[in-house]
Amino acid sequence: MRRVSVCLILLAFLGCDRRPAAPPPAKPAPAPGVEITRVTPLPPDRPTHLAPTGTGQIFWVQEADGARETVFSISEGGLPTATHLSNAGILEALGKPAGRGSIQSLVVGADGNLYFYFAGRNAKDFIAAFGSFAPSTSKLQILQDTTALAQVSRMGASLALARGSIVRSDSLLWLWLRHDQGYALLSMDLTRPRSALRQTFEQIRTPEGVLALTSPTEDLSTGSGKSLLFLDRQEQQLWKISVLGEAAPIARLADLPGNITASSFDDQGRPILLAPEPPPPSRNDDLERSNELLNPSTAPAIAYPALVIFDGDQRTLLDRNSFTVPLNFNVRALAPTRLERDRSGWLAYDPRTGELLRLRIIER
Repeated sequence: MRRVSVCLILLAFLGCDRRPAAPPPAKPAPAPGVEITRVTPLPPDRPTHLAPTGTGQIFWVQEADGARETVFSISEGGLPTATHLSNAGILEALGKPAGRGSIQSLVVGADGNLYFYFAGRNAKDFIAAFGSFAPSTSKLQILQDTTALAQVSRMGASLALARGSIVRSDSLLWLWLRHDQGYALLSMDLTRPRSALRQTFEQIRTPEGVLALTSPTEDLSTGSGKSLLFLDRQEQQLWKISVLGEAAPIARLADLPGNITASSFDDQGRPILLAPEPPPPSRNDDLERSNELLNPSTAPAIAYPALVIFDGDQRTLLDRNSFTVPLNFNVRALAPTRLERDRSGWLAYDPRTGELLRLRIIER
């Protein structure tokens, strides 16, 4: 009995002295990063228009200053193949086979067809066309020719001065025509039979006035839903435009490099853009930098290029230190003009190298 009592006392003593085991160290939360992969090489330094289907197939065309331009396609893991859509085919459909011109814009509609804007000349006459191409049947249609476009845009003869861009927002297609003295924003609803481009509003209203979409340094791109994103590089402002022609400011961009890409959006519908590395500093910039060294700022330096995500008044910057890039890829020189939404990421054409790239946000 005495031996049992001693054992119980020892057990009680040891139990009281036992300390709980320390919890294992918490794993750091995964940090977001940007993964860049190569899709296919293209000729460098050419105006390039990308049209992803969202199902793994990508169409593109490169302007060639009136020479032969063919629309190509590539599927996931495949090789580029030529389609039957070309500037020569469009000229044939217009009845102007001796003309010259370029495909200035290309998008995939909600119906799976390719839609294009073409502009050129036949001798001294200006010619333009908005049309469609069915990849499955190679059927090409001119939906509106020079006369129809000049009339519906109310540009008349000044249409010859304009450049055209097509932007898709959900089931809507928008044709943006602009030159230094004016612009027109035409829309077409693909859910309506025999729909055609029309001008749904003449002005884009803001809380303080109207927007003029005329500068060649501006960009119009797809937003979430049926909205559009308007990048005004001159005023350093990003806008969201509704289907009713009402614009709301999203963000000021004065602190970002001036050569930022046209905007796109992420899985949550948030606007996103790529800010390339700024150009080398001028003498005045060197003087300002010397002053900063004497009076250092608490703000950390940003290693551009950086992917910028806007969320209300907040923004997230994923700079090049978070990038995962292919071997022998000079990420600091990356400077595309646009990001095109494609499934869970974006496509970008790098004019310096001519590479077609895919970008997506990953957890590192």
